[in-house]
Amino acid sequence: MNKFLKKIRSNTYLLQIMTLMSGTLMAQIVSFAFIPIMSRLYTPSEFGLYSIFFALSSMIGMVSSLNYEQAIMLPKSNRDAQALVFLSILVTISIVSILVIVLSIFYDFFLDYFKGYSYLIWILPISTLVIGLMQIFDAYSTRKEFYKKIATTKVIASFTTVAIQAISRYRFNLNGLVVGKVISDMLAVFLLISFNIKKQTLQLKYLSKRRVKANIKRYENFPKYQSPSTLINSFSQNIPLLMFASLFSPAISGFYSLTYRAMQTPLSLVSNSTRSVFYQKASKMYANREDLYPLYMKTTLALLKLFIIPLVVILFFGEDLFVFVFGQEWSQSGVIAQIVIFWFLFGFISPPTTVMFNIYGLQRVRLIIQIVTLVFRVLAIYAGYYFYGSYIVSLILFVIVGVLHNGGVMIYIYKKIEEKRREIV
Repeated sequence: MNKFLKKIRSNTYLLQIMTLMSGTLMAQIVSFAFIPIMSRLYTPSEFGLYSIFFALSSMIGMVSSLNYEQAIMLPKSNRDAQALVFLSILVTISIVSILVIVLSIFYDFFLDYFKGYSYLIWILPISTLVIGLMQIFDAYSTRKEFYKKIATTKVIASFTTVAIQAISRYRFNLNGLVVGKVISDMLAVFLLISFNIKKQTLQLKYLSKRRVKANIKRYENFPKYQSPSTLINSFSQNIPLLMFASLFSPAISGFYSLTYRAMQTPLSLVSNSTRSVFYQKASKMYANREDLYPLYMKTTLALLKLFIIPLVVILFFGEDLFVFVFGQEWSQSGVIAQIVIFWFLFGFISPPTTVMFNIYGLQRVRLIIQIVTLVFRVLAIYAGYYFYGSYIVSLILFVIVGVLHNGGVMIYIYKKIEEKRREIV
């Protein structure tokens, strides 16, 4: 046992992942523990509306900086990284301003889309701005290796979310799903920004137009290819949620939403923490012309081993498990879980693969892949609706497309790593 603990302490890479995971674990435990309570306080339709709102705000928020925030990890110079932070903030504010104008012009359309809840229209740009800023400061804090602060922030945000969501319905009989999440996200952003200010990691005296312009040029592939690729991928991931609401009913979107949330919450604990630390370490190794093959294989295979137990449990006991935890009303969510588990498998083990596109500058290739995948995902869901009138068939076809996409991408990146490896040797 002592040897095992000593081995962990001596492995900086594993320690960083575990540090980030510790806070994320607490945050996910809080979030996951309250899902059964939320499923009894809120209806499938309310969950559906909540999920549609955050599908929109997340899709826009994820590209609000034109993905310059994903380049923050790459420069050797800290001053260049700081320039990218300020550039990302400026672009994010500009995109959100455009969003406000669009919402004003198409107010009636969005009012209908949000089922008459006008307050959601004006919370949308706030949520989008907060998500954009969160990505920027999460990326910069990861570069600075502030893993403990990131972890602490996640825990605080998670407690705030469930507290507001539960109290607003139980005590005041209000729908606090959206407001609770937005307020907690705002708090998380505030904590990260405050910490970076305290540590003096962002200094305006080093900022110059020349440096900003140089980084705009150096990382032009991010807004050109990575940003549309991220938007398409996000839209592609949320296709079931968005299309089920229009083709079938908001309740079906609610069932799918609970499944996604219940499964993604514990699984993202490992995959997201691994992605952040792997990206930081792999970026440094690539800049120093080191071989990434051992790190890539070790990380991917470790994730695969971790998923075996969840795969077996959900595959054979998914429906019964969901009924027991969330109530009889949510039995369909368990059926959905049994169908999408293989898609989650590939999503869980893919973080090292996805960040390699950024490290190798393959954003254009990823964009093409995402466009093709999006088309097939839309066709898959529509085929299930048009030919069978069944969301179950639509979901099965969607999962098949997702598995083929992730499997093909992993093979492609594996070959690229082999090529780079031969160049180094």
